[in-house]
Amino acid sequence: MQGGPVDLDLRKLRYFVAVAERLHFGQAAAALHVTQPALSRQIQQLEHDLGVTLFTRNSREVTLTPAGEQFLHDAKALLAAGRVAQERARRIEAGEDSLTIGFMLGTDVTPALHAFSERQPAVRLELVRLRWWSRTDALVDGSVDVGFVRLPVESTSLTVLPLYRERLSVVLPAGHPLAAKDTLDVAALADQPLLRYADADPAWSAVWNADPLPGGTRLTPGPVVHDMEEILEYVRAGRGVILVPGPVAAVFPRPDIAYVPVADVPPGSERAGA
Repeated sequence: MQGGPVDLDLRKLRYFVAVAERLHFGQAAAALHVTQPALSRQIQQLEHDLGVTLFTRNSREVTLTPAGEQFLHDAKALLAAGRVAQERARRIEAGEDSLTIGFMLGTDVTPALHAFSERQPAVRLELVRLRWWSRTDALVDGSVDVGFVRLPVESTSLTVLPLYRERLSVVLPAGHPLAAKDTLDVAALADQPLLRYADADPAWSAVWNADPLPGGTRLTPGPVVHDMEEILEYVRAGRGVILVPGPVAAVFPRPDIAYVPVADVPPGSERAGA
């Protein structure tokens, strides 16, 4: 199929996302409170409008095509941007002026907030926690106006401003042979299972897992983790180690956990994106 530029219908986008997330037309129709034939017609019309096939269907299953997988990512961003635009318009109509600020764990945003409030005391500030797997998505789709995020940032649509650099520390059980060291080289971790950040993009994982090592050695993959609480439990149990920014260590002091600075991994830059 071939198609030119079209005006996208947000309702069709919502229908598409509902089917794409469930990969089941019946379940999606029930969630949307529409009939399954009506939903199927809307999806077929969307595919016709776009000039691409979004789903592969047979009697047993529904799957996304490569074009459908990409469109799902973009459609979510468009729907989020639409919600943000509506909310901003309502706030302006109500005479409210606000700035939504995203931050990551361990980032010190307080000085910037104080400085901004001194200059713009009438602006209401809202804070949103950003996760490693969605730190730039919230900026790109407009959910936050400015974000304090850690590199790498791949989106070319963001303006970035370097603020400061952070050293990395390895998280170890307090009784680990390396835990008593003042610093260590990352090569000392070569035989340790490395916890992996869930849903992180490859560029992020390569930087924050120091993978591969400077000499090209690949670290042994360990369990996948979703947050700092999971990290600490896996480390305590001896199931793996992980690298974290130095400021994160200060947020989670534990008597059974040691944070040892890593000497030979370059510091990471922290940036504000808008």
